[in-house]
Amino acid sequence: MKNITIGNKGQLSLEYVLSSMIVILIISLISIPILLTAMDYSTDIMDSINSKSELSKITDAIDFCYVSGKGSKRIVLLDFNRNVDIRLYNDGKKGSASINLNLSDDSHEITRHFDYAGLNENIHLSKGFNRIAVKWDEDSNRIEVNRLA
Repeated sequence: MKNITIGNKGQLSLEYVLSSMIVILIISLISIPILLTAMDYSTDIMDSINSKSELSKITDAIDFCYVSGKGSKRIVLLDFNRNVDIRLYNDGKKGSASINLNLSDDSHEITRHFDYAGLNENIHLSKGFNRIAVKWDEDSNRIEVNRLA
């Protein structure tokens, strides 16, 4: 009778596959939460930059009407990633516009200033495109900011 010896190459292959699976599992468990956190922070940064840019369009339009005087009008097209409330107020010397953003870790206020000190309004803007009219009528003593339908 011949003795047939079976090598243990199959066992080595199975151990290699199992150890590879464990390494892949550990890497996945570590990298996925880090990736999700990084995505949240990048979304927050994009929302902040977008909100600051759109708020700047409004304050530039208010400054334009203030400098141009009575009879001036400017239509501004805004695009927000979420619903926002814009608060227009003054401190007696100059005006300010602010947006409160609820970010993933806390709340953040973005503020821009403009020269005209006669506004005290709140404007609610929905997600997506919004049209804003900034005008100073001939017969009015103040600049008006209205959302157009």
